[in-house]
Amino acid sequence: MKNEKTVDIEQANKVYFKSLANTRASAAMMINSWTGVFLFAIEILCFYSYDVSKGIKPFNHWFFDILVIYCLYHIITFFLPLMGAFIYRRQVLSTTLLLFTYAGMFLSLQVMGLLIIVSALANKEFEVGFPKYGFIVIPFLVICTLLGFIYHYFWLKKQLKIGFSPTRTLGNYFAKSSSYSSNALTIIFVCSMIGAALTGYFGVVLGVSVSILFSYAFTQLLTEVGYLLYLKTKSKDYWEDEPEENPTLWDLLWGWLKGFSLKKAKHRILLEILVFISFTVIAYNSGYSKPGIKYPFWLVWGVRILVYTIVLDLFISIVRSIMRKFSNKKQGKK
Repeated sequence: MKNEKTVDIEQANKVYFKSLANTRASAAMMINSWTGVFLFAIEILCFYSYDVSKGIKPFNHWFFDILVIYCLYHIITFFLPLMGAFIYRRQVLSTTLLLFTYAGMFLSLQVMGLLIIVSALANKEFEVGFPKYGFIVIPFLVICTLLGFIYHYFWLKKQLKIGFSPTRTLGNYFAKSSSYSSNALTIIFVCSMIGAALTGYFGVVLGVSVSILFSYAFTQLLTEVGYLLYLKTKSKDYWEDEPEENPTLWDLLWGWLKGFSLKKAKHRILLEILVFISFTVIAYNSGYSKPGIKYPFWLVWGVRILVYTIVLDLFISIVRSIMRKFSNKKQGKK
């Protein structure tokens, strides 16, 4: 009886990690690394500005180098799932790369939490807040991360003893589908904009809450994927099934271009963000980044209009989405 129960537990665990390999730990998930690129780009700009204001050469700053390297890494990993069968036939390598990708995304989110907290404490001035409050916030983030890993280490040991439930196994498939369908960039961008707008207590609460949330979620994900990597080195039973349809980069680009429409919020907002970034880069390279310079009227209002447009478009899109969901639920009940 005991042997049968042990076999059932082992089978439940095997089914769970096999589902994990085909969902949240799939090589295809590396395509979500563009979220990390977006966050790292913001953080690189912030730390570049900080280093310049302190008279430090950015590339002589080790943390700045880490941000740049990880940003480049995420750009590369974005294209890996589009290489066809190559990435699926080297699954120990692909899972290792995915593990580093998730670790990078976690780092980018924690650094974003750092930016929000110290900027809120210093009335939106990161250059002032980082040296003043960074020595408090950074240990807090490190402690949250360590506690998350310690908790999930013991959690995983417990789950392996009692066996993963079918509900958790199904949850992997829901998690994968939601990660593709939800606009992660929109959510993160909204949090960033809110964090940039808030100061004092509210900004700190937002930053701390986001940091704790991601410390819990990503340490669990990293722990599970790390253990799956170990299992893959032991047996091919845990390898991901190669998808029948594996689109190339050209297929995705062509499909995206065919479906592009300014009526779609995600396309419209992406275009607005690109215009804003282009406008900012042009202004920066035109000599308007020097401290103490008086900004011309067109530049000030140009930036304001672009920011207001993006925020307003995001807000309206989110409200419409919520209203649509409520409307669909009411129709479903009828």
